[in-house]
Amino acid sequence: MSEQIQSLNEVVELEDQLTLVYQEPEEYFHYYSIYYGQKYADYFFRRSLEVMKEVVSIFDCGYFIMHDEKIIGGVFIKPNFMADLFVAPPYKDYEGLVQKLLNHLKKISNTEEKMIVRDVVEKHVTSYEQSGCQVNEVNYWMIRPTQPIKAILPGGYLSKPVLEENIADIVNLIMESYSANSAYKQIGTKEDYTNHVREFIEIYQTNKIMDECSRVIVEQCTNKIVGVCLHMEFENYPLIMSLAVHPEHQHKGLGRFLLKHSINISSKEYPATRLSVIKGNPAIQLYEDLGFIKNKTLADMYVVN
Repeated sequence: MSEQIQSLNEVVELEDQLTLVYQEPEEYFHYYSIYYGQKYADYFFRRSLEVMKEVVSIFDCGYFIMHDEKIIGGVFIKPNFMADLFVAPPYKDYEGLVQKLLNHLKKISNTEEKMIVRDVVEKHVTSYEQSGCQVNEVNYWMIRPTQPIKAILPGGYLSKPVLEENIADIVNLIMESYSANSAYKQIGTKEDYTNHVREFIEIYQTNKIMDECSRVIVEQCTNKIVGVCLHMEFENYPLIMSLAVHPEHQHKGLGRFLLKHSINISSKEYPATRLSVIKGNPAIQLYEDLGFIKNKTLADMYVVN
């Protein structure tokens, strides 16, 4: 066990005779998979046991919340990070736990850096706001069945595979597209998106179907990349990692083509496909027109000092 985990492994005293007790991932998973994963499965549409095990192992900061020797809940918590708080019946005071845990988070965090609270389900956002958190970003998961479907590319454009030589152009396209979209309060850095696209090139291109689903759209007269759709496999379903069309080429059917192409190719091996989208993004209308349904919202929040 690492030195960092050893320090996290200490029993933490909270208020009202509650304690936090660190759990090894295998132990934490048994409660987390039911009281968080199964309870909120409809928010994510599908969260497999295998993926939940992976999440627990990657975070490796799962704590049982104890009263005396009884488990009343659990949470991922470490400096500047908190996520996936759950309560175990018959305990009901979720709001009280939020306040106590945020007080603890402030004590262990570098308050000069942002303290992040991830994936707050819609029904609990108010509890966090009342305890001094603000919403950073709100997202929906969306899903639809795959099916053989005809994708028609508008005239004047070409559809091509994604190649390593395209990375810089794709990054610029994504940043231009997101910057012009009022739903994005902030976007990532060029380095963020470069790593994002490179991840697809290095990992997901080895999956034949994901590679075929992923395309760039090139304007014939300029030979410029004006659209892109990248995929990964997540929880045994396709997941659209990025879908972007240059602002000057929107409302011409390019996004619709990329989605239909994805649905069609994915149908060769997968029963459904998914994506995540920021609340307020005009693209939601296109997704719903093509048969995607959306869940309740999930919010990423932060603690206000």
